[in-house]
Amino acid sequence: MELVAASAVERSPWKNGRGVTEQIAIWPRGASFASGAFEARVSKAAVIENGAFSSFPGFERVLLVTSGTGLVVTHGASAPRARLRRLEPYRFDGAWPTEGELVDGPVRDFNVFTRRGELRAELEAVPLALRVSREPLDALHALVHVLSGTATARVTGEETPFVLAAGDSLRIDDARVGDELELVGSAADAVALVVRLRRTPGPRERA
Repeated sequence: MELVAASAVERSPWKNGRGVTEQIAIWPRGASFASGAFEARVSKAAVIENGAFSSFPGFERVLLVTSGTGLVVTHGASAPRARLRRLEPYRFDGAWPTEGELVDGPVRDFNVFTRRGELRAELEAVPLALRVSREPLDALHALVHVLSGTATARVTGEETPFVLAAGDSLRIDDARVGDELELVGSAADAVALVVRLRRTPGPRERA
């Protein structure tokens, strides 16, 4: 497990040059986003104007609006128009032509990219407030990102919890079968995002 502080994110331009992305984590470790030689990536960004999204052939994207009124995305003939509301994950093919239209002013979003045929992502928003939530990991890798407020995170068998402020993340690699994630909110506005990365079944496993 690794604590990724809000100040440790790596900033880089979007592929199409229209904005800046903040990389929280990439798999495998040390992989190159610029070259496309990675299996999964978690990042966040601000969308301040209408326009085209970058193209990511070979990757699946899960996008979630974290602040702002919302975003409308269109994919030409590839898929129907979709209205993205805050904290509602939206999955689409990175190769689809994608245009984003702001509903009422800028938004911030959270993105998970996975290479098709290698990994598949599940993204969940967990409103914690001052309560305890126990989440089964049930994944090869996972990541917890505190969107607002503060929270503590502890994985099965670990005595000391990680204390996460807003913008901090906890990266979990090679989770053990049966591991559970305990999240404890310590502020009324505490919200956590939980990412699970599962290996895509091979042909024999799907049969």
